[in-house]
Amino acid sequence: MEVVQAVDGISDETLKEKFRKAVACIHRTIDLYSMDGIAFSFNGGKDSTVLLHVIRAAVATYAPRLSHAGQTCANGNTEPGLAGISTFIFERKDDFREILDFVHTTNEAYRLQMLELDGDFKSGVERMLERTPIRAIVLGTRRGDPNAEGQDVFCPSSADWPPFMRVNPILDWAYTDVWTFLRSAKLPYCKMYDRGFTSIGATHNTVPNTALKKEDGTYAPAHMLADSRLERAGRISGLVSDTSDAAAITRTAALVIVGDEILSAKVEEVNIMFLCRELRAIGWRVCKVVILPDEVAAISAEVRACSEAYEVVVTTGGVGPTRDDVTMAGVADALSRPLVRDPALETRLRAYFGEHITKAHLKMAEAPAGECKLIEYVREDGRVSPFPLMRCRNIYVLPGVPSLLQQKWKVVKEQMQQEEHLTPFRCITLRLALTDETAIAPALDQVASAMGSQVSIGSYPVSEQSDGTGIVLALESKDMQQLQEARDLLISKLPREALTQEEHDAASYSRRMSRDVSRTASPNPKA
Repeated sequence: MEVVQAVDGISDETLKEKFRKAVACIHRTIDLYSMDGIAFSFNGGKDSTVLLHVIRAAVATYAPRLSHAGQTCANGNTEPGLAGISTFIFERKDDFREILDFVHTTNEAYRLQMLELDGDFKSGVERMLERTPIRAIVLGTRRGDPNAEGQDVFCPSSADWPPFMRVNPILDWAYTDVWTFLRSAKLPYCKMYDRGFTSIGATHNTVPNTALKKEDGTYAPAHMLADSRLERAGRISGLVSDTSDAAAITRTAALVIVGDEILSAKVEEVNIMFLCRELRAIGWRVCKVVILPDEVAAISAEVRACSEAYEVVVTTGGVGPTRDDVTMAGVADALSRPLVRDPALETRLRAYFGEHITKAHLKMAEAPAGECKLIEYVREDGRVSPFPLMRCRNIYVLPGVPSLLQQKWKVVKEQMQQEEHLTPFRCITLRLALTDETAIAPALDQVASAMGSQVSIGSYPVSEQSDGTGIVLALESKDMQQLQEARDLLISKLPREALTQEEHDAASYSRRMSRDVSRTASPNPKA
């Protein structure tokens, strides 16, 4: 078989071993589920292309053990390409044409007889499982991919998904392994990778990787990327224009705030503003904030949904010693893991409390089995805290007490900055001596149309300001040049004498807006 022979000729012994393990993984999957019980998700990307040829090699080397050659596939046809293993794809309107062309060319070349599914991945897979004997799906997931943390080579689907086994044969392959394999074996791949694309998503969120940009404005091929940590630098959240500006790179976060005391207004919630401001200051976009009661089911459902939809989830509250502290139970349920006493946490607590330790103390040692990563936290007195920061996959678990949260946030912030070197958001605020937003609405529309998605524009009415301000305009972007251009254009279109003050500090803007909103919301003593 040509792929096996090509790998035999590779000098990289580590890659050879990874290839052999990947093939053995497919063999074991066939043993467990049979050919017609397996499906392969092929989207035309580099990882799924590697996986296609790993499966081809596995099928070829498994053939001597195959007693049912010529079996009927799940799609109802006798399928010689992968000997009964089904292949499927989700086609969407925002797919690159080059990717789809490569998928269909590959389908014909290897006689895959591909199933074309519609809708979102979850509902499409659910319908496929209902109509076929498929019970295992082979995926091209690699460590470092979004939501890959916590997955194993064989990993059951999440609790809210239809039951099937996720199989990740190339989970431990590095970016360089992918390209060494494809290029050494002389295997075809989508030619977008030769034009500087290193990770391909949809047309609205994928651009060439600026790390590969050459002096003449063209891009080097993907296999020449020196720093594999920048693999996803061309995947830009919310991008709708064709830009390769690295300053536009954004990662997404969600905040899950837990506490009956917040929902019943017994405690003022201040953590949301702090975390939103801090995340934007390091280049992250908070896409969702939810406040939940002290209920395991509610916490589980929201944490699971946020963990799958966003790249980082931060929870606050519900992590103490009392009966209403149920956040860890909710996180464990969201990850489909039992809640157990973490041995390392228990050891720390016993050492700290000594003979005075109680059952309530030990409740703070509970964590999802096998999912809790402890991160050292140094207190203000310089001592290592017995209560380390906890991270479960892409979920950071923080206390609800603002002073404690802010201390531990420093550790989270440092780790997030180490993992993702993102450009922070910059902000220009314009304070206007106006009260009628309709007077400036056309100007805002014109500036938004001219600048596109790289500059966000917000208008906020305020009242009872000492400087006479009635409207605050906020311009925000990661690109200072575009931000300044938007500012200049907007000022040129505002009514004369409307501008009373201009600020260029996102932090002071957040604090001042907080005061403005609180004044606006205060009851009028004369009412």
